[in-house]
Amino acid sequence: MSKRSGSNNHSMQGVFVFVLLGLFALMSTLMVLLGAQMYRGTVAKATENSENRLLSAYVRSMVRAEDGARSVKIETYGDTTALALYEDIDEESYVTWIYLYEGCLYEQFTSAGNDFDADSGTEIGPATGFIPTLRDGLLSVFMTDAEYEDCSVKIALHCPQES
Repeated sequence: MSKRSGSNNHSMQGVFVFVLLGLFALMSTLMVLLGAQMYRGTVAKATENSENRLLSAYVRSMVRAEDGARSVKIETYGDTTALALYEDIDEESYVTWIYLYEGCLYEQFTSAGNDFDADSGTEIGPATGFIPTLRDGLLSVFMTDAEYEDCSVKIALHCPQES
């Protein structure tokens, strides 16, 4: 009888080790799945924040680059309101229009004498709202990205502007 009880005890130890290894494998798999889900969420939020910052950083840098006397204006063409940035290059006048068109923020760089053509612009990024205003040297640009998150820019212009 003592041999049977020792053999039985040894098999219980084997089952216990097997169950313990199975539990370890199950918990490891669960941790990997939870970690992957958290990583996906973090990446999605970082991408969203990056797109938000892209629109505001783009507008901010374009305005700062062209912040000269009477170079920043708000112009309306039909249903489209554009931020117009004027500059002189080699005694020629040029304009960069920044505007919302078909769900995206667009830029169009052309000679100042050319007519505005929304179809001719270059897409900057997805957006659902773009409202620029200029009052007393303060440029405010209210933008809404593709997920309807607000991303606004307020810039105190260095040079006086025409009203």
